[in-house]
Amino acid sequence: MTARARINPIPLMAGLTALILVQVSLSQPIFAQQSDAATTDLSGVWMPVTRTRGFPISQWSPEALPFTADGRAMFDANIPGKGPRETPPALGNDPIGTANPPGLYRTLVYPRPWEFIQTEEKIIQTFEWGKHWRSIWTDGRAVAEEMVSGPYWYGYSVGRWEGDTLIVTTNNLDGRQWMDEWGTPISEYDAVVEERWRRVGADRLELTITVRDAQVYERAWTSTVMAYERQAQDSVAGEPIEQIFAPIDEMLFNATVRDPAEGLR
Repeated sequence: MTARARINPIPLMAGLTALILVQVSLSQPIFAQQSDAATTDLSGVWMPVTRTRGFPISQWSPEALPFTADGRAMFDANIPGKGPRETPPALGNDPIGTANPPGLYRTLVYPRPWEFIQTEEKIIQTFEWGKHWRSIWTDGRAVAEEMVSGPYWYGYSVGRWEGDTLIVTTNNLDGRQWMDEWGTPISEYDAVVEERWRRVGADRLELTITVRDAQVYERAWTSTVMAYERQAQDSVAGEPIEQIFAPIDEMLFNATVRDPAEGLR
């Protein structure tokens, strides 16, 4: 009878250990394996998570804003249905009430998802709220000081990378928009906004904006840090839906809800 060959357990255990290590590494979040250079990947569907309740004037700032006289007049003329100056919507003048686009910065503080899609030449930001989008050009072009068209509800944006921070300059904004739900104003002639986007974790993105608008503000001001949470791709929130402000729908809502609530119909 032939004797059984003895199995050396050392190579076997080494192989099992290597297999386990490979499986563990594959189970870790991809972001955790990336190098510093790879953190420039901002792609994904994101939802605002910053709480601004208690801010005195604007959803963008925990401090009072440095209005010029014209800026204060613009702010006072905006009558919102939310925030510290909340007024019944039927008695206000929110542009949303007549199905106008929300505009860029108001959309960025509203609790609905949006998505970053990155290409070699630009980053496309699509918004569920209103089903709008904007392009952030990252192809090396300069920020245009004068535009032959516009202004735009979502502005004109050029971006560049400094390390892991995407710095976006946006101008040519339509001054009829509000910067948030509370009526923070902006002008379409002088306003230039610098955005600083940074991914600080696998599922967390942060943004600050610096607003320069000599017509509305006496000096530049910088926002609080706005945080966004990445939505799981297999969740309902991970698939932005169509949410369009159709005038026909808004007119019906005004006739059946807003106006009757204040005895206007």
